This record gives sequence, C-alpha cells and structure tokens, in this order.
Amino acid sequence: MISPSEDMSNTYFTPGSLYIAAFAQARAPHVGLIIPTSRASGCLVHIRIDRDVSPTWTYQCRTQRIESDMFISSLLRIKDVSMGSISLEQLQEAAQSVPTPQNDDFGECFPWVLAVIRKLHEMGLVALTDAEALKDEFTRFAKGNRAYARRDKFPNVAASQFCQ
Repeated sequence: MISPSEDMSNTYFTPGSLYIAAFAQARAPHVGLIIPTSRASGCLVHIRIDRDVSPTWTYQCRTQRIESDMFISSLLRIKDVSMGSISLEQLQEAAQSVPTPQNDDFGECFPWVLAVIRKLHEMGLVALTDAEALKDEFTRFAKGNRAYARRDKFPNVAASQFCQ
C-alpha cells in the first residue's frame, strides 16, 4: 500500500526524483512524467492534443509549475534521486523514442507514460517490477486526489512499490 502525504513537508517529495504526475480534468486525470528541479517546478514530458498543431497526440517537454498549480493533483515517485539520478536528457530520449498515438482518443496519455517507463527500465534507469501493478497503484492513488488540485495545496505525494 502506498503512503500518501499528509502535508507539504512530505519525505516522498525530493527534487531530482522521477514522478508520474496526474492533472485533474473532467473524466480522468491527464498523466505525464516529471522531474522536479525544486518544489516550485520541474521538467514535464507528456503527450497532448493541440488542434492548432495536429489532430492527433503530440509529444511535449516543458517546464511545469508544481507548487500553487491548480491542476496537478498527484505525484507518485518511481525513482528516488538517492538511488541514482535520471537526467532530463535521458528522460527526453526515452519519451521521444515512444511513438505518440495516431488518434485523438481520450485516455491515451497514461498508456504512453507506461510505455516510457518500460523504456526507462530497458535503459536501466528505473527498476520496474510489475507494470500492471504500477498501473493499478497509480490509478487508485490519483483517483482519490482531486481535492489536491488547488492553488493552496501541494499535490499529494507517494512512493511506488512497483517501480523504483
């Protein structure tokens, strides 16, 4: 069982670690991977649909605010920096090697994130022990965190049992 945070001083949040991030939206959370550079922000890799750019999913890497962001609700740590760091370049390399879905179907972001995590595992950068269990763990964790998507709350943070 994962242990959610109780306050902003959570020991599961460490800049430089790798997290699966959930962002509150209407039907289900949007999902990406983030390496925080501080409590304030980090580097996010994700896919998104921007109809001005493409009618299908496109890859994006950008700076993402963490503290005081009204959409980010959950951070599940999948690699602690104390166990070895993952550089932003390594994260981007893995993310760019996973094809984006050639459709505009809702819910493609989480399967894409899981594929990136499998790629990071192949590269020896994370220790993924059970991809299906990680999927279930994150889904359960993120589902209960919508209340954290507020400017006055830090996202709920936990550490995965299935990826380190």
